[in-house]
Amino acid sequence: MVATTKSHAPNAANARAVLKKRKQKAMVKDSAKKAEEKSRKAGGYGKSTVSIWDAPAGGIEKSPAYRKMITRCQLDDKGKPPRPEDRDGAPLKGGFPLDQYPPNVIVDGLRATWLPDDWAQVIKNTGPGGSYLGWMSPAGKFFYHRCGYPSAIEETLGRKLTVFDGLNGVMRNVRNIVKPGADKAFHKECLSSAELKHIVPEKEFLFAVVSARRANNESGQHDIMVIEGHFKQVGVKPVWYVDAESLEDYKKMGLHAKVGGKLTPARNMALDDAKKQNRVCVQVSDDISKWIYYDCDKQNFKGEAGFTKANKALLGVKKHIVSPLAAAQFILAKMRADPDKPQLGGVYPTGNAAMTLGAAMFGKEHFILGDFFVAEPSSPCRFDTEMTLKEDYDYTCSHLQQHGSVMRCQRLFLQVKHSTNAGGAVANRDTAGLKEKQNIAILQRKWPGVFSNNGRRKAVAGSEVVMSWKRHGKGEQTEKPKKAASLKVTKSLKEKAKPKLKAAASSFPTNATLQFSEKATKKDYINKRCKQCHGKSIGACIGMKYTDNSGKTKNYGYADLKYDIAAGSLSVKKARSGSYAGA
Repeated sequence: MVATTKSHAPNAANARAVLKKRKQKAMVKDSAKKAEEKSRKAGGYGKSTVSIWDAPAGGIEKSPAYRKMITRCQLDDKGKPPRPEDRDGAPLKGGFPLDQYPPNVIVDGLRATWLPDDWAQVIKNTGPGGSYLGWMSPAGKFFYHRCGYPSAIEETLGRKLTVFDGLNGVMRNVRNIVKPGADKAFHKECLSSAELKHIVPEKEFLFAVVSARRANNESGQHDIMVIEGHFKQVGVKPVWYVDAESLEDYKKMGLHAKVGGKLTPARNMALDDAKKQNRVCVQVSDDISKWIYYDCDKQNFKGEAGFTKANKALLGVKKHIVSPLAAAQFILAKMRADPDKPQLGGVYPTGNAAMTLGAAMFGKEHFILGDFFVAEPSSPCRFDTEMTLKEDYDYTCSHLQQHGSVMRCQRLFLQVKHSTNAGGAVANRDTAGLKEKQNIAILQRKWPGVFSNNGRRKAVAGSEVVMSWKRHGKGEQTEKPKKAASLKVTKSLKEKAKPKLKAAASSFPTNATLQFSEKATKKDYINKRCKQCHGKSIGACIGMKYTDNSGKTKNYGYADLKYDIAAGSLSVKKARSGSYAGA
């Protein structure tokens, strides 16, 4: 078990503070909605359009525009918004003087990613009594639209605006996410004195961002600059491992980028680079916006059917929002202080903190998510280049087999969006889940017993898995037993396969015939074993011997069969009645 310094239980004062903020936020939104409804009911200005110089009745602070603005700001304890110059909508430099603003315009609490430094994002009141988002030029002219109209911003400037125009605004927003002193407080409060001795400086890490096809669209560019901004705040220049076709796009963004190739080769290149430099490899996804640590001991939720009690406890947990450097230092310190000396560490794989409060603070045989992990340079473990998805599951198993443990910090979470973004690993998936199933088949073949289908996830059936290292070797056996037994006490391979044949009969009838589709894979040994199966029944193929890629003799099992069918190399035909969908 990993030692902790002291008890970190949910705190009633923390819970009250969180509930107070939630109540305040709800009241502010309700107030804004009612203010606009009242204004519209009263007829607003009594006309369809008004200018930025038409002062609202009762002043700007009683107007719908002001009420809307405070819903888009971080309010203080008294419910007051930041000063106009401190809001994200304010110009970063120059701009029209804020003290000369027209009476019907107020600086917004948010900012468009493409807005130039000397422009402001503002809100004005409308004639019918509502509010409207717009932009104020350095000359004091109000703009309603970014583009698409003769009087819009881009048409006026004569050029297209991009995330590069709003780069400094993005950086300012990042600075506001991680407060000054947050990293130091996090380490001091959440690490023991012994663990603090293992904190290493940023120069001992190689931060590798694995990315592809995301530097040529506005959403991807924004996410990239957020990541780069987080690192810039702590003096780190990460290396971006990208696809060859997009290299120049990444370099144009001022990034330290190099060609890494496809996903798993890029991950291995980063590990190899770190090893050559004797630096700890930290691999990072390209769309993380926040690192959050919930400082809480394991809670007792025994007998609870749902998450009601856990969600209530979560309200009182102290939350640390930290930099990626501080998160990596924390994980590494925990790894190096642990007596088992794990060589791989990471974060909790989902964003639901309530799910983990009832579990131990650290997991030693748990899946390590590829979005953010820390790997020691001494480990020989690498990613399987045969895999295009779920490669982090395989990498985790390699570490467990090689080193005996990993270090998953079950209170450290990421805020990400890659399930919906464009490019990257998302582009490797398909709506039918076929590629997911192909990679799951590889996992089940390599790590028998460890992976089972996760029927509780809202995804294509058979495209998500549950990992349990304790079951390793207890599932279907596809390898020849290490110790040879005498013929007198050893059952034939067919006899061993009988229970499996019976269990799988509904999916793969033993009298069904396999056909080689002649769809060649990159693995010659797979092509050869599929040709061996051609024209034979499934019952005859299960247990047959074949030679794998390393020259070892193995027995053909159901995991192999599932993989070959999912890959399209084999198809299944019923003995007498047409085609059979065995996948």
